Formats: sequence, C-alpha cells, structure tokens
Amino acid sequence: MTATKTAPRVKLGHLADDGIAPSLYGLIERGAMKRPKLAGELRGTMEIRFSEPYPPVRVRFGDEEILVEDAHDDGVAPDVVISGSLPEVVHLASAPLMGGLPKPTHARGRSALMKVAGGKVRIVGSRGLARRVLKLLQI
Repeated sequence: MTATKTAPRVKLGHLADDGIAPSLYGLIERGAMKRPKLAGELRGTMEIRFSEPYPPVRVRFGDEEILVEDAHDDGVAPDVVISGSLPEVVHLASAPLMGGLPKPTHARGRSALMKVAGGKVRIVGSRGLARRVLKLLQI
C-alpha cells in the first residue's frame, strides 16, 4: 500500500484593497486538495495580470506551501505570466483539458484555445508551468 501525498499548505499572502487574490486562493486550495501530488510537484512563480484595473495575482509554488497574493514589487520575476480580461482568464482555467491544454473536441476547450490563438489571453514564459497549473485548477 502506498502513502497518499498530502497537499501542500495554501497560504494567502499580501492583499491589496482592490485585489482579487482571495478568489484565486479558493481555486488553488480546492485544486491542491483534489490533486495533492500535482500541487506538491509544482515549483515556480506564476502571475496573472488582468485587463481590468485589478492588481495582478501572484502564485508561488514552493516545497512546503503555495503562496497566493496580490502582486507587489518584491524584485522576483515570475516564471510565467498569464494575461487577459478576468472572464477570459477564468474561461481558460475552467476549460476541460487534454494533456494540460484546453480540449479541442469540447466547445469550451475550443473557445479557450481561440482566446489564446487570438491574443485575448496571453501566456508568456514557462508554458510547462502554465499547463500544470491549469491541470491543478481543472474543475
């Protein structure tokens, strides 16, 4: 019998007055509970930047914890940046996946792929980290 890996602790960090990090915290925490092995293997920093006037949300995946916070200038460059409007980013995160990418055989997957292909959602940096984070967030 193999031991089940426990999910890393998900911690809420810096909060801006108009920030939305607590919303993403809930999604990350849920994903870590559903997929503890994946959550425990993720390493790096992801930042989500919005077209709307919300501060970016930064997620740091470390050895012992996942830190979710409204980004502030700390001198650390993210490994991957996902940017777009809040609804477009949410649609990307909620699309059914195949191999860590939106599923082209599903309408929501095709829609998410079109948003990326059309430049409405941009992914810059580690696409591998972005794919693994999308798997973590998968509903």
